[in-house]
Amino acid sequence: MGHDKSERIFVANAHPSIAVDQRRVRRLASAVLEKESCGSGKVNIILATDADLTKLNFRYLRRDRPTDVLSFPMGEDKHVVPKEQVIGEIYISLDRARQQAQEYNVSLTKEVDRLVFHGLLHLCGYDHEDADDAQKMRAKEEEFLERFR
Repeated sequence: MGHDKSERIFVANAHPSIAVDQRRVRRLASAVLEKESCGSGKVNIILATDADLTKLNFRYLRRDRPTDVLSFPMGEDKHVVPKEQVIGEIYISLDRARQQAQEYNVSLTKEVDRLVFHGLLHLCGYDHEDADDAQKMRAKEEEFLERFR
């Protein structure tokens, strides 16, 4: 009854040559938002290139290098965002994901899953500013990775 919760998740692949199962990304994102009670707004997930993430990383964080994932929370209080409003955007570098998948000896799918979880957990209020927070966030990532093996 009602709408499919995954309709809250918009996924766009802006990478010219790396394909990813966008339905899977939507499904995983939807599960995280539900489990973590992250409000009821929408989330945009953009799968992009190293060049795209380098530009964003420099523009917003003054770091002139690519990164694997960037999260941009939108709105003041994530729990009072209207359903139509976007609670945040996540940008994932598929170039970086492919490279890290090789480094960690995991599939590209598993590495993209991890980056989706990481980005969403940021939107849900987790961070890794200190060792304790980083450990909590890592444990949450592992919990979701295990759940969606």
